[in-house]
Amino acid sequence: MRPTVKVDDMKVRGCLTIATVGTILTVADVIQRVVIKTLLKMFPVRREAVLSWWQRCLARAIVGSVRVVGGGKFRSLPTIPSCPGVLILMNHQSLIDIPLANLLLEDGYPRIVTRKRYSRGVPLISHMTRLYEYPVVDSNTSVKGHFETLQKVARTSKAPVLIYPEGTRSLDGQLLPFRKGALNILLRNRIWMVYLAVVDGVLPCAQLSTMLQGVGEVNCRVRVLGPFDSPADPKSIPNWLDEMEGRMRAELQLLRAANHP
Repeated sequence: MRPTVKVDDMKVRGCLTIATVGTILTVADVIQRVVIKTLLKMFPVRREAVLSWWQRCLARAIVGSVRVVGGGKFRSLPTIPSCPGVLILMNHQSLIDIPLANLLLEDGYPRIVTRKRYSRGVPLISHMTRLYEYPVVDSNTSVKGHFETLQKVARTSKAPVLIYPEGTRSLDGQLLPFRKGALNILLRNRIWMVYLAVVDGVLPCAQLSTMLQGVGEVNCRVRVLGPFDSPADPKSIPNWLDEMEGRMRAELQLLRAANHP
């Protein structure tokens, strides 16, 4: 009977985790639209500090819910400097990857390349997309359709830029092939200090349905590689991206092997 009790307990904690995170997102959406927006109008010179503080509060609250309520484990996180010209490539395993990415930065916040479907109708996230000026791309249009958006971000962003080069979450945790359209635009319009953020152990948070089964098996480990200088010659970009993809794939395999010897 003990295994059954343990499984039932995990499911209960998984449901409580979803309820807790849902409550946080709902309340935070109101706070963000009223309090944060008002603060930004009252203290425009403090805009970056306010946005950074708010982003980190949300990230800590969400990750903390998975850890405290759900019983997930999180190893100490490495850090990435927050300065202009930083480009972060991160693999995508779960719904908590964005909070994790925010906690990797020493300070500040990243501008995250975001799908268009998240820019409308999603509590907190849609408003955050506009508030933080995330570059929005539409996977149903050609690369030309979002060329100007990414070009402008590459040339003018003072905050680090974060992109998930797989384009979607991996359902088995393995690194998916890079979708290189958006990356090519970013790399052709600026010389970057590129960091590779490799995360593993968060598959129980891959979808709401998996979280309902419990998040106690979360054993989050993150490694950061870099910085790597992006190529100045556009002709070198394809081979360079293949190298970055290979580095991320090899590092992810090492992380997974360490967890499952």
